[in-house]
Amino acid sequence: MAKGSASVCTCGAAYDSSGVCTRCGKKRPRSGSYCTLHTILCVLGALILFFCLSNTFALRSWLSSDALTESLRAAQISDAAVPFTGKNVTELIMQQYVADENVLAENVAAAADGMQIPAFLADKLAGHFSLLRGETDTPVTISADEITAELDRISGALAESGGILVDDSDRAMINSTLGGVFGKINSLSTAFGSNKAGRTLQRFGVSIWAYLASLVLLGFLFVRWCGVRTNSGRDVAGAVKGFGLTALIPSAAGLLFVLIGGIRTWFIKDGTIGLNGVTKVLRAPYWYITITGLTFGIFMLELAAFIRARAKHRAERAEKTADPVPMAPLPELPAEAFEMPKTAAENDAAGKQCVSCGKQLAAAARFCIYCGAEQTASAAAHSTSDSPADAEQSGVPADTVQ
Repeated sequence: MAKGSASVCTCGAAYDSSGVCTRCGKKRPRSGSYCTLHTILCVLGALILFFCLSNTFALRSWLSSDALTESLRAAQISDAAVPFTGKNVTELIMQQYVADENVLAENVAAAADGMQIPAFLADKLAGHFSLLRGETDTPVTISADEITAELDRISGALAESGGILVDDSDRAMINSTLGGVFGKINSLSTAFGSNKAGRTLQRFGVSIWAYLASLVLLGFLFVRWCGVRTNSGRDVAGAVKGFGLTALIPSAAGLLFVLIGGIRTWFIKDGTIGLNGVTKVLRAPYWYITITGLTFGIFMLELAAFIRARAKHRAERAEKTADPVPMAPLPELPAEAFEMPKTAAENDAAGKQCVSCGKQLAAAARFCIYCGAEQTASAAAHSTSDSPADAEQSGVPADTVQ
């Protein structure tokens, strides 16, 4: 993936040929297309891992309790709703297969329940669950002939109770309709269940190790996502927020599906005739899955907001406590330039020495108060020439010099 187009680092220095700053050593940030592409890949990976976690949770829930197979075995199909028709199984049979107006719906329902299709499917599901538990190594297959054989078993009851006659054309239609669907299911089941590696993979999918593997992969994926954001010059909080949205949006959609399709089953007893008990058991694990996903997504969104708030606070504090810009050095001046001129009072306090006797006098004194000598420049020069040293050289005693 190509590097970004920036040629100058944030510190002001240029990047070398390998994309490293020549001053601070930072790598050149990746381009926006790099961030977009790898973010999409991270989202897809997170969705796959969340699906694996949900699937493991649901299968382990059904395996541990056998609630799904038991509910399916006890259910009856006669009043099960047929999707997209607005009718149940009994009403659909009455409309399409019963021409005699004297046939009662109760008789048709009894005939449909006599086929024991739910129990047949429950046995197949129990066989697959036994393979997942490691109790058997035999893969589960379903053929169209098994359905027609069950139909032949109760054909007499259908004719007596509902006036429904099953002929060869009906058997051929059932075989052609179900043959292709069951063929794909059987080939997939055989491919994974007829060899040791396939069975091990299926059993791993419902083990506690599947949880751990999915969580570890989610952790690595999250670190990768943060790395993509950092390499693109963006904040890590965006990766945290994206991780939360990846969990939040599918969980919200799943919860909406559960609410619309299955909330009524919570108010129907399991013993009620129909497939309501199966629907209730089927949707029960997804309540916990969706609520857990929503909780996790909201937590990640709150964490992203907290990270960004902390980063903003640190930036503002660093801006306030930053060192001031250094000023250019001032030219050095002599010490005398910084001395303040003395006032008259300070000059008087400092005083001066008499030019004649050397006693301390006020700075403004014109005559010495001790010897009376005049304190002028000419007097000072005269006093210097008449100093005791000069008097000694001329032969005059020093104590006689005034």
